Amino acid sequence: MIKKSLYLIKIKISDSDLVLKLSNEKKVRKWSLNQKKIKPSDHLRWLKSKLRNKNFYFWKFINTSKCLGLVRIEKKNRKYFLSYLISKEYRGKGLGAIMIVKALNKLNKKIIYAKSFSKNYSSNKTLINSGFKIFNKKQNINLYVYKK
Repeated sequence: MIKKSLYLIKIKISDSDLVLKLSNEKKVRKWSLNQKKIKPSDHLRWLKSKLRNKNFYFWKFINTSKCLGLVRIEKKNRKYFLSYLISKEYRGKGLGAIMIVKALNKLNKKIIYAKSFSKNYSSNKTLINSGFKIFNKKQNINLYVYKK
């Protein structure tokens, strides 16, 4: 895939089914902080409230018409936090780091945080390849910071 043909598009309410499908994928739930399967009604309520929030940035990462992943950045308690996922058929190709770097550049904030399970080696590698650094480890979670 050519990097120039990869880009971010803002998530809209019409993307709800896509977001739910990707978010409920087995491996995504396994490595999510909240591992319970998401109910469609809860998801729709959550997405509607988030899309009204001016401190919530949510994009789908696409190549032509294919969604390769999702990335979001949300401001909580005066700090920005990143969360992402790659569609299962595109994992292991280095696309997560490309997507995250595009999101970081688009948002253009000086400091952004992320979390990952210590044993989620793929995610840890992706965050490091995106410019994040581990600044703390709590139990089985790595805490990351990105500083511009």
